Amino acid sequence: MLEKLKRRFDKRRLVLIAALALVALYVGWRTNGFQGEQPEQKPCVEGRNEVKDKDGKVVQVTRTTCYEDAK
Repeated sequence: MLEKLKRRFDKRRLVLIAALALVALYVGWRTNGFQGEQPEQKPCVEGRNEVKDKDGKVVQVTRTTCYEDAK
């Protein structure tokens, strides 16, 4: 009887430890905690982008304006 009780508590401990490890991995992944340095941003390219449909009509126009960072 005592052995059966011990086994049950051991399984619960293993499940609890595994669940905590998964939570820690998820939080680290979502917060980029596994990367030492932040990746460099792509350079901003100013301009106008037109999206056309299959008939050649302009459906959407997107303009991009770049600003300097004030550090």
